[in-house]
Amino acid sequence: MGKADARIPELDGLRGIAILLVLGWHFTGMLMDPSDGAVQEIIWRFGIFGQSGVDLFFVLSGFLIVGIVVDNRTSPTLFRTFYARRALRILPPYLLLVFSFSIASAIFGRTYYLGRDLPLWSLLTFSQNWVMSYIRDFGPAGISATWSLTIEEQFYLVAPAIIFFLPRRFLWPALIAVGLMSIGARSICFALYPENVYAPYVLTPLRLDGLSAGGLIAIAYRSSKWSTIESRKSLLLTAMIVLLGIAPFYTWFLHSEIAHQVLYHFGHSYLTVLYSLALLNILTRSGTVATSWLRSPAMIGVGAISYSLYLFHTPFKGIFFIAAGHPESFRSWTDGLLLLLALLSTFAFCAALYWVLERPAQKLGKSFLYSTTKSPCHRACQKQDRPFELSQQTVDSPHQ
Repeated sequence: MGKADARIPELDGLRGIAILLVLGWHFTGMLMDPSDGAVQEIIWRFGIFGQSGVDLFFVLSGFLIVGIVVDNRTSPTLFRTFYARRALRILPPYLLLVFSFSIASAIFGRTYYLGRDLPLWSLLTFSQNWVMSYIRDFGPAGISATWSLTIEEQFYLVAPAIIFFLPRRFLWPALIAVGLMSIGARSICFALYPENVYAPYVLTPLRLDGLSAGGLIAIAYRSSKWSTIESRKSLLLTAMIVLLGIAPFYTWFLHSEIAHQVLYHFGHSYLTVLYSLALLNILTRSGTVATSWLRSPAMIGVGAISYSLYLFHTPFKGIFFIAAGHPESFRSWTDGLLLLLALLSTFAFCAALYWVLERPAQKLGKSFLYSTTKSPCHRACQKQDRPFELSQQTVDSPHQ
């Protein structure tokens, strides 16, 4: 078994880091009142870095999904197996959320957490990010976090076909071009339409740099040049530390009058590079003492339920604040207790959901195999293109 075939347990832990960043922001920083003392202001001002967990998810998704397709691109069952596994991985928890949300909205009407601002058809077709851009709103809080899932699902829809039909020698320049065009389009979109701050945040063509960067790392990881990258461990670590040093200044500006300028002209690109370097550092140190904390049962466990945590943490938070009869905040010990109970309940529910629903669905997905039997067309393509070695292993997307 080659290293491209082997599971990398550190990536499960990194997926856990991504969701913990998001939870940290949603359960603390965004609920703080900066006028209520220095401690609250510091947490509010710098806790916003937790938003970047989504950028980390994008880089991880690009690495894992592009890697899966590249490893199996000569398989005649590529599309059937890929989409069957994706559907069984993505749809069970997602549909549970969508239908529960829709039923609750029909019963209780429009609230901060519920409502029909996002049509059911958009939620079922993973196109709600386009609706959000059109209405210039994330919609009800109970379903708003799904915008980032739509970007990944739309990427998954087209990426396998592009990788399958594009000759190997064009994959590198294609991913670089897509990433750079996405960065440029995001900046241009905000410059031309500064009144619509949602479009450059949620529209798929404007958020492909992280997915493209992850894909580039996946190809590099499977190439003969990987040994050269491994020999630059010290340089990679230094570069990551330098970029981490920028983080406090970056988060400070996200709570300023030029927040959107920083975010769309610089911020997401900065986060893509930072998390790409983090991924490279982890890959080059996989299996060592330095990354053992990412292989711990706790981190791997959080990573395993990260998809459902991402989907359900906001609804659970809403349930507890609705029961208490006041808006979301973190201004008192009572608020803190509500948030703690909501967080613990979210983890308990998602752990149960993983064993009852997600894990059986994933097991069923693994019954769909990437066949190694090649048709004459595949053999001809292999001679012309010398594609990457096949792999039977599928690593789940970190966001899902």
